[in-house]
Amino acid sequence: MKRSLFLFLQACVLLGGLGLAEVGCRQVGGSIISWEEKDSAVWIKTTEGILYLQPYESGSLHVMFGAMNELTKPDKYAVAIRPSVAPFHIEETADDLKLMTERFEVLVDKRFGNLKLLDPSGQLLLEELPEEMHRQVINDSVHAACKFGLQAEDALYGLGEFRDGRMNLRGAQRKLVQFNTQAAVPVVYSTGGWGLFWNNPSCTLFSDDDSGMGFTSDYGKRIDYYLFVAPTLDGLISSYRSLTGNAPLLPDWALGFHQSRNRYASQQEVMDVVERMKDEGIPLSTIFVDYHYWGKYGTGSHRFDEAHFPDVTAMIDRLHKEYDVKVVLTVWPCFKPDTPNYDDLSGQGYILEGAKAIDGYIYDAFNPKAADAYWKKVSPLTKLGIDGWFLDGPEPDHVESFLEQVTYDGPAHRVRNLYPLVHASNFYEGFRETFPDIRPYFLTRCAWAAQQRLGTAVWSGDIPTTFDELALQVVAGLNFTATGIPYWTTDIGGYSGGDPGDEAYRELFTRWFQYGTFCPIFRSHGRRYPGDTRVPNELWAYGSKVQRICTDFIKLRYSLLPYIYTLSGEVTFCGYTPMRLLAFDFPDDSIAMDCKDEFMYGPSLLVCPVLQAGCTSRKVYLPVGHKWIDFWTGNVYDGGCSIDAPAPIQYIPLYVRSGSIIPCYQSVEKHVNPKAIIDINVYPGEDASFCLYEDDGTTMNYQRGEYNRIPLVWNEAGRELTIGKMNRKMDGKRKFVVRLIGEGGMNGVKEVEYKGDEVKVHF
Repeated sequence: MKRSLFLFLQACVLLGGLGLAEVGCRQVGGSIISWEEKDSAVWIKTTEGILYLQPYESGSLHVMFGAMNELTKPDKYAVAIRPSVAPFHIEETADDLKLMTERFEVLVDKRFGNLKLLDPSGQLLLEELPEEMHRQVINDSVHAACKFGLQAEDALYGLGEFRDGRMNLRGAQRKLVQFNTQAAVPVVYSTGGWGLFWNNPSCTLFSDDDSGMGFTSDYGKRIDYYLFVAPTLDGLISSYRSLTGNAPLLPDWALGFHQSRNRYASQQEVMDVVERMKDEGIPLSTIFVDYHYWGKYGTGSHRFDEAHFPDVTAMIDRLHKEYDVKVVLTVWPCFKPDTPNYDDLSGQGYILEGAKAIDGYIYDAFNPKAADAYWKKVSPLTKLGIDGWFLDGPEPDHVESFLEQVTYDGPAHRVRNLYPLVHASNFYEGFRETFPDIRPYFLTRCAWAAQQRLGTAVWSGDIPTTFDELALQVVAGLNFTATGIPYWTTDIGGYSGGDPGDEAYRELFTRWFQYGTFCPIFRSHGRRYPGDTRVPNELWAYGSKVQRICTDFIKLRYSLLPYIYTLSGEVTFCGYTPMRLLAFDFPDDSIAMDCKDEFMYGPSLLVCPVLQAGCTSRKVYLPVGHKWIDFWTGNVYDGGCSIDAPAPIQYIPLYVRSGSIIPCYQSVEKHVNPKAIIDINVYPGEDASFCLYEDDGTTMNYQRGEYNRIPLVWNEAGRELTIGKMNRKMDGKRKFVVRLIGEGGMNGVKEVEYKGDEVKVHF
């Protein structure tokens, strides 16, 4: 008793300086000393520090722990948006404080101060483990840490892009740091109905073992994390985006085929490639101009060397008008010493001297004045008509040299994982201010939490060119998009190496290309053997057979754009994720929980890439609960079993879930208006629905409601498709071709004239 009284009095003295007002607080026993409801949050004084809880209507909870002066500092990076606070009430028992909302309940143990998260029915989701929670955060400890107890059946996904081959992260350990080929995003979701964002950008160790799931960060003046509660992974991601920012719509051309290599060294080379692709009948949306276009002017000059690019404006104008091809340009965050831009920024203290990238040093992206100065240096390029931006080296490039620096926001070790987010944000804000009505498109080599709000896609960096690497990329991409950042891709064929004349590599390139067709971003890139930039990476370099197969897959991608673009609309309006590990759609299928070589693209397509050399078939697991239609043959299979799927080199095993509607363009030729005729492919077996989304594809007008939605509903019992009323008035008429696809292929075709009003099609 005396010992308890001594500890209580000692805690009162210690915490007197933590700043929590005593007026109106209620005294309670144990490790919780007092608590109050203030500013739509609960502030709980414990014997270790202040515990802060704030619930949001999106089904999330902000948890912080530390000294008062640290808890009141705003987060200006990941959670820059403050959503609506959820109504809540507090109940106090002899053992707990209970915070209750419509979406979840939180119990805080009075003895230990640890919290438990429960769903609305009172089912325990996860809990802080009292012996290893809220560790050492007062006085700027070197280890901000917390450990959680989970349910044994929970599967875990997320944490970003890692090349370790782990899908379900139970039992995994990961060091959350950024570098080329790895993007650490400290967000994890569970099939148990909860998610967690660990809001600490320093080096963090994630671990899950028999003792619990833990996060331990190198630095941290406070514990800071967010919990999410929803019955589905889609719901959890939607809750996460409500805090960190919604993903804007990409321009429609960004969902087409991107042709690139390291590198096109001249204006003539760019034009020759685009002209030949047109002559060869290979569709494309963009061509990338990679680094060193600056030539004699030096890195960071943000100029084209006229010796190699004599008239960039004319080149871009011709690409736009004659070929309908966009231009994406590489931009780095660095400046070469002894160049005018370097001298200017360095003289103002805006360069992190010694932090290397290519042959220069990076700017201090954390400094608002440096960010403004950086954009002013880049902005002359934006006047040339360039369409997209390839933000290379933002980890930053030479991480170890960066870690020796002190940024505007303190030592680099403390903010190390934020650089790609902050750099992309600087570019995004500059672009939006300059071009407020144009959708931005940025492709970056790394990411941190919240990067989805910046219109960025992410690619996986300079990866090897092997089948083993392809298999790793499938898993890496699925766990990356499962964090809530929806647009991701790889360099098709890998980056470093690969001889286009070698038959073994041609096989790998073809299989990678087939996989890439179903990535959110579809881009071929690489530095081919022997590493000389003159080695081609265009389809004709791989021989006529590969060219024919890959061209067919490009055409398949373009034909699927009504389906793919609608998914993009769902990303923006509904928090959707297009490239989906199987647990998104089959959470009750135990076999699907750790499936590493299949994924869903949207609600309908089961993609099964070939990941080993020499294979002409592969084992495919068809998830339980549906029938599955072979995309190529129309053959129907029962779910809940594995089959030996044919996989000749000309196609990838691809299956459609029964009860699906997939709209497609009937023609992908550029001289034909693709929207003139749309095929509506119905895969029966269950009721189905799909809401076709359309807008102008390039502007921000969709934010003002200028878009079309056309509901499509299949009634299985009545064998009837309803094409619903368009949400906006339609001028003229459209032609739909409804195709019923079943056992063995086509089971019926009917043409429909659509004028915006409801039409029923009966089979």
